[in-house]
Amino acid sequence: MLVKVLSSSYLGIEPFLVEVEVDITNGLPIFTIVGLGDTVISESRDRIRSAIKNMGYNLEPKRIVVNLTPANMRKVGSHFDLPIAVGVMVGMRLVKDYTGILNRYMFIGELSLTGKIRRSHGVISGVLLAKELGYEGIVIPTENLKEASIIEGIKIIPADNLRDVMNFLQNEKVKEYKVPKIEENFVFDIDMSDVKGQEKAKRAIEISAAGGHNLIMVGAPGCGKSMLAKRISTILPEMNEKEIIETTKIYSISGGLNESKPIINKRPFRMPHHTTTSAAVIGGGKVPRPGEISLANNGVLFMDEFVEFPKDVIESLREPLEERKVSITRSMGKVEFPANFIFVAACNPCPCGFSFDDDKCNCSSFEIRRYAKKLSGPIIDRIDLYIEIRRLSEEEMINLSNGEKSLDIKERVKKARDIQIERFGDEKLNGYMSNKDLEKYCHLDSESEKIMRGAIRSLNLSMRAFNKVLKVARTIADLENCKIINKIHLMEALAFRKN
Repeated sequence: MLVKVLSSSYLGIEPFLVEVEVDITNGLPIFTIVGLGDTVISESRDRIRSAIKNMGYNLEPKRIVVNLTPANMRKVGSHFDLPIAVGVMVGMRLVKDYTGILNRYMFIGELSLTGKIRRSHGVISGVLLAKELGYEGIVIPTENLKEASIIEGIKIIPADNLRDVMNFLQNEKVKEYKVPKIEENFVFDIDMSDVKGQEKAKRAIEISAAGGHNLIMVGAPGCGKSMLAKRISTILPEMNEKEIIETTKIYSISGGLNESKPIINKRPFRMPHHTTTSAAVIGGGKVPRPGEISLANNGVLFMDEFVEFPKDVIESLREPLEERKVSITRSMGKVEFPANFIFVAACNPCPCGFSFDDDKCNCSSFEIRRYAKKLSGPIIDRIDLYIEIRRLSEEEMINLSNGEKSLDIKERVKKARDIQIERFGDEKLNGYMSNKDLEKYCHLDSESEKIMRGAIRSLNLSMRAFNKVLKVARTIADLENCKIINKIHLMEALAFRKN
């Protein structure tokens, strides 16, 4: 008997339909799975046999052939256990699909040897695909219910074990359940007011958060670079529904969700160590997986001790910083991951870190130049905001009071972003403006044009750097609720360029 069960897999983060064909005939009792499945799928044969047996069903010695179509696309993941098991049980007439559920529902789930259905990766992608293709619903592990419940307009059937699935197939009886409430806890243990002084750096972070601009901070050890960067999350607006779904998809596929974190509704903050490899930061592998830049999507990627990262890691950031996505090509095809993040970097000005304090620095001019060359021109050109941070004096450390609270800064950031949403829709921030957008929204009067001509000569601005100055100036104007870019906005934007 030939049985067809619907499921899904994914290429990058994009899901595609997989038809699990199960053919059961008399003959030598073998269990074969074909269709470019990975090792996890090949091992599912033993899990499925034991799960069916331990749920009290008797498997006859038959010839079982499973085909995963389309056969020319690689499939990954343990979530094919359930659709294969359903196909086997229906094919052996251990259960009958009286109501034609197999044609209307998709199935996703990993099986334990006891028949329990366990949490699987990529469930939210399968739910989105089922909704997009017009299927009535999808059967998923109960452990994935919170993750799947953020998608509306499709029936979600949670199942604890194979017996729940069999009952559903026979009479379309669904076990009663409550959609679990997802707690929205946006309280942070840290606050921008924790940082004393460094007003210019705080201003740069506010501009970065408001317009989605990349930022690099250069300064001596202990001046507050990391402390400032970690607090950028506290001034970013909450994610909208589209951003939550997109980010949760990435974490679901990469295995970053669990019972305590079923969805990603708080903007990610990723901070890879400087020994991290290029594949871990950018993404890759034999079967391409999302890297840190994709896990930071709709959030912040902070690279502390930036110049200590391997050169290939630093240089591989060029395209993602410009294109807001990363393309990985393998023999199986091309995969794209989103990389729409705010990039924040911090580094020392020299090997010892004290070149801003001449009396403490023991580096030669040659060592300082060689250290600075680790940041290539193309990388610096892609940074919107560059700021040098000095250490606080003894008087400032003792007498300075705490600064402005994150909540107050966040309110200004949100208002500036609301202006950009009105201008571009929710697809774009000032940091991502195209050349046409610049012409339309960053018009310069004669006085501003004169200032920019002088800046091009004195700062040796490239065309990309010139555009970034205009983008930053546009964000500064939005923070001031100004419709046009004034001289003062332009001058402040130029103050954040590297001399």
